[in-house]
Amino acid sequence: MRCATMLERAPEYAVLLCFDVKVDREAEDLAAEMNVKIFAANIIYHLFDSFTAYQQQLLEQKKKEAAGSAVFPCVLHISQIIRSRDPIILGVDVMEGSIRMGTPLAAVKYNEVTQQRQVYQLGKMYLLYLDLVANGSVSMEQNHKALDIVKKGQSGAGVAIKIEGATQQLFGRHIDENDLLYSYITRHSIDTLKSEAMRAEVSKEEWALIVKLKTVFGLT
Repeated sequence: MRCATMLERAPEYAVLLCFDVKVDREAEDLAAEMNVKIFAANIIYHLFDSFTAYQQQLLEQKKKEAAGSAVFPCVLHISQIIRSRDPIILGVDVMEGSIRMGTPLAAVKYNEVTQQRQVYQLGKMYLLYLDLVANGSVSMEQNHKALDIVKKGQSGAGVAIKIEGATQQLFGRHIDENDLLYSYITRHSIDTLKSEAMRAEVSKEEWALIVKLKTVFGLT
């Protein structure tokens, strides 16, 4: 019952580790009723392995749940306009960070008169290999190997991206090939990357880039 109090604070630790001790049926039933996980073993290493595997399973579950809100930082330079209308297809170079499937993209410009920052959201990005653009593929390939992520220095001669979203009409009107594209980060997306599930996935270089992008987007 004391262990069950962890369900409100840190459910991953609502766990009983029972080493070389008999767990009776009444305790098992009560644990199941209160959503407390019981691990029992007569060999300490088996107990450790079971608990570690359980923690890893919970971590992977948290990663999946956070994936929709996690936005990794990137800065892209447009090298080629392959298609300017629904869907937009661009050839880009990865200047900083990394591009990933589903990353929301935006451009940031300043009004010359008011000096106000204007953020133009374009939509979510999907990766394509340049040689496969004609057939409409939405997978990223490099040297004929499918990839979910392309980091700075990996793209070689560039990579094609497909952008899908409701605001694509902005491209060519407010945004053109001279503008840099950024992953659209928010305070919520940054907090998601800081969470226990995601923070180990972010490199020091990416954290430094996030700090830069906070200035670009005017985040505090």
